Order: sequence, then structure tokens, then C-alpha cells
Amino acid sequence: MSDDSGTDWQRVGRVATEPDGSVHWGRVRSAVRGRGSRDDPDLTPLALLATAWTVLGPVLAAVFPGHVGLAPWQAGGLGVVVLLGLVAAVADRLDEYDVTDDDVVIEELRARYAAGALSLEEFERRVERVVEDGPEAVDPSIGDGDSDTADRDPVAILRERYARGEIGDDEYRRRLDVLGEDVPDRASEPS
Repeated sequence: MSDDSGTDWQRVGRVATEPDGSVHWGRVRSAVRGRGSRDDPDLTPLALLATAWTVLGPVLAAVFPGHVGLAPWQAGGLGVVVLLGLVAAVADRLDEYDVTDDDVVIEELRARYAAGALSLEEFERRVERVVEDGPEAVDPSIGDGDSDTADRDPVAILRERYARGEIGDDEYRRRLDVLGEDVPDRASEPS
């Protein structure tokens, strides 16, 4: 799990959410299942059991009070406690993703490229190193530019730069294409 300093919940929030604020289910699933870089056990069976117990435990305790041995509120409370423990374990795993998960490093590189901190050649070279040698091979923060870009959506950064006039139409479209985003029609471009 985490060291004595505890879980950085802000980092967990950044890693576990998409730029639009929705949950990044792929990373959450990876954290629940355990990652290959550590000997983390798969928490899926425990998560399913705890969820089922939280939902069905109070019903079973109410219907069969002598057999369950718990009051309905105790049965539900036990499931909630186990679920909270699972949330803490998953959050601890997500807390370490920003240094071990290649998706997170590549997303940071995309944001740095969108902000203009990396040239196309440097961006492509670093992404290639992440893919070939793993996320530890690249420090995504190296480069000129704003240091808070890693926490932001690359397309939003690019649109802001375009709106401020920092980059022209051709540069905006080229960078959107490199980021794998659809180039908007003139009528739907940001104003």
C-alpha cells in the first residue's frame, strides 16, 4: 500500500478521472485487478462479495434473523466498512499511477505538447520511449512551458492557445491531428 505519508487524494482524483470529470473506468479497473508492476492481489472477487453483502446482507438479516446472527443495520454496516476499505486500497494503487502507468505519462506528454513545451519530434520521441521502455524511461515534466499543464486536458490547452492567438490556424489543426483529435470544421471552431 502507501507509505506513512498517506494517500494523496488530489492525485488520485486526477488519475481516476477523465479531462471532462467523468470516471476513468479503465484505470479504476486496473487498480482493482492489481497491476503487473507490483504483486497486488486481484480485488475483484472481494469487491463483488462486499457489494453483494452490502445490498443483500440487511435483507437476509431481516428475513432470517436467527441464521445470519446480525441485525439488518449491522449486516449493511459490515458491508459498507469492507467497501470503504476497498476504496482506500484502490485509491492507494491509483495514488502511485502517476509514476508507473504509461497512460498517465503519455497524457502528461500530450498536455506538454499542446502547451507548446515540446516540439513534435520531442513529443514523438518521448512517447516512443514510453511505449518501448516503460513509463519510468521518461520524465514528462522536462521541457519549457507552464508546469501545471499535466493536470489539464490537452485539447482545452490547445484551444486556449488558439483563442489567445498564440498559434495560427494551421498550427492548431496540425497539433489537434497529432493529438488524435478530429479537426473541427470552420463553423464549429472555438470562438
